[in-house]
Amino acid sequence: MESPVIIPIAPAIQLCITLFLIYVASQAIYRLYLSPLSSIPGPKWAPLTYWYEFYYDGYQGGKYIFKIKEFHEKYGPIVRINPHHVHINDISFYDTIYAPGGTKHLRNKIRWLAMDLDAMFDTYDAALHRNRRAAVASPFSKQAIRALEPAIFQIIDDSMGRLKKMAGTNAIVNIHAVWSNLTQEVIGQYCFGASSMSNLREGNEEALFMQADHVAPNLHAWGRMFPWVFNLIEKIPMSVLAVFDRRLLDADKFDKEIGAQIMNVLKTDEPRIGIKNVFHEMRDSKHLPPEDKRFSYYKVEAASFVAAGTETTASALTTLTYFVLANPDILSTLREELKTVMPDGLTELPPTSTLENLPYLTGVIQEGIRLSFSVPGRLPRTAPNEELVYKGYRLLPGQSSYLLHTDEKVFPEPLEFKPERWINDTDFSVRRHFVAFSRGARGCIGINLAYAELYPAVAALFSRFELKLYKTSGRDVEFASDMFISLRPEGSQGVRVQVVSAA
Repeated sequence: MESPVIIPIAPAIQLCITLFLIYVASQAIYRLYLSPLSSIPGPKWAPLTYWYEFYYDGYQGGKYIFKIKEFHEKYGPIVRINPHHVHINDISFYDTIYAPGGTKHLRNKIRWLAMDLDAMFDTYDAALHRNRRAAVASPFSKQAIRALEPAIFQIIDDSMGRLKKMAGTNAIVNIHAVWSNLTQEVIGQYCFGASSMSNLREGNEEALFMQADHVAPNLHAWGRMFPWVFNLIEKIPMSVLAVFDRRLLDADKFDKEIGAQIMNVLKTDEPRIGIKNVFHEMRDSKHLPPEDKRFSYYKVEAASFVAAGTETTASALTTLTYFVLANPDILSTLREELKTVMPDGLTELPPTSTLENLPYLTGVIQEGIRLSFSVPGRLPRTAPNEELVYKGYRLLPGQSSYLLHTDEKVFPEPLEFKPERWINDTDFSVRRHFVAFSRGARGCIGINLAYAELYPAVAALFSRFELKLYKTSGRDVEFASDMFISLRPEGSQGVRVQVVSAA
């Protein structure tokens, strides 16, 4: 009987180390010199490893986006930002990347979110995305949103009513709490067909989604680097996780509430707000694949709708509220224009279509959206069936390109709040290059709903109230970290106001 071959432990370890070093060296050589992206300029560390990006996003907390800006200042409009991705800071190339038709965006090998949500906006396959979007296109159309206008106005009036009770009391109001509760109520009604989220509001606290979402940014960069993190978290009891961060209880409460709302809405066929809600539409849609007509998909989609519909619009409203109150000339000009359709603050809100024709109000809203940087993260696009060429650089099939939103050539003094830039936009260059809602087949499906909230909400606030900022500065609306959503500087207490008087 032959004796088994025994490999000494020390040489075995040495062999493993040697093989590992050979692998690392060969990968480095390929990424630096042999990759199709090797000719694209940029820092040498970035294409070597994702740890370089993770250092700025994971360790420093969402700061890589500012590092990318430095890369562009040093290397030009196209830079390589990691082993597989290229970033292009040229607004004229935007429509090439974010082209209509949906054929340029298929599943990426490198995930751009911390976890695979399986929601419509996170669907990489073009055909599946098209079907999922078609299933909810009708309720998000401009015609359907117009039918919801009375319900939106009622929510705004209720919100303004609560604010009115604080007039003259010297109460300190977190204006983001006001706006996030309003926007969460609107999207909740639209998704679930009832005043479904009101039970989650308590006084001056932010909407439940916002309380829950404060946890997620801390995990975003870690989840992208280590995809197994979220799988692990899902297996740990909430009672254990809450020991480390009590805010996870808010996330759990939000998750359970979404599930309960889906169950409730699918039990009935009766529209409770006069129109068919989003999830009745999805359930009955011929576009949605049969395998998607399941509770787990509805729940994920509901969470994504509520999340997107709450924070993005609330952030824009909060940002513009600060800038309008911080600039008396802007406030005065806005109020004078509002008087043309609302002679006094007690006048009922005019139709949104009327408000949309007010140029200065439009400029205020557009600047609020632009400077809120609600979702500042990079949006990946892949061209699998063609070769993209930018300034002589060949972006081979399967590679991704990203584009930063702001460009000083299009938006002079881009960090300044200037409503007049939209009024003076006679050649439509500003509007043409405004991409806050993205474009093409994957443009934001909620754009009509967002504007249907923004116009009457801004009109109501500034025509009915005299407000003053309370211990708030530009720092409190400053974009400090990119954690998929934008975060304000650490220590900021948000935009706070006092209600001096009400109409």
